[in-house]
Amino acid sequence: MEIRTDGRYILTGAAGGIAAAVIDVFAGAGARLALVDINADVVRERARAVDGVALEADLTDPDAVRVVVEAARQALGGIDGLIHTTGGFAMARAHEVDTSHYERLLDLNLRSLVVTVAELLPTFIEQRQGFLAAFSALPGWHRGGGAGMSVYAAAKAGVAAYLHAVAEEVAEHGISVSVVYPMGVVDTPANRESMPDTDPAGWIDPAEIGRALLFAATREARGRVSDLPIRSQG
Repeated sequence: MEIRTDGRYILTGAAGGIAAAVIDVFAGAGARLALVDINADVVRERARAVDGVALEADLTDPDAVRVVVEAARQALGGIDGLIHTTGGFAMARAHEVDTSHYERLLDLNLRSLVVTVAELLPTFIEQRQGFLAAFSALPGWHRGGGAGMSVYAAAKAGVAAYLHAVAEEVAEHGISVSVVYPMGVVDTPANRESMPDTDPAGWIDPAEIGRALLFAATREARGRVSDLPIRSQG
């Protein structure tokens, strides 16, 4: 069954590899999109391709988030959901971590989400509907598997814990919340470049992530999907 939607969504991290596939899936289903990223050139190009709105912002800055949310609201005529793909990855063993490593990963993965959700939730609560989704990772699902990337694992586990708490807070207001867990390497241009000797046939197709998100975003109250672990069988 083909899923269609006329929803109005803010999609953050819109210059990223996973975001490109999510944009195509949602735009193809009829959604109207406000694309947000600090990389303005890529976002403008992607917004132009789907007749969307391009917005530039540092999502760790509450003032900047306030501006882009209002701009998205005005351009789209309202906001029905947030798909937060903003994040960052870096390896480091626990004894090698310095303050800059910690701050970068917590800011990109968790602070950006907290700031954006805090700005959007009052609108969703007032209109008694809305959809929130963001990305955790395999360590956030298994509570393990983060050796060599302990701060990244902590940040992504924090994303999951934060969204589960938000879901409990807002369930009575008709807001649904989904946590996405890519359970392996996602087939993005950046991953192909960084792992040129690895066959991507066994990696996760980012379009499948987009389709899973579209399914979750269009569920009714009696069939909401709170967790989306996505694997490849390759």
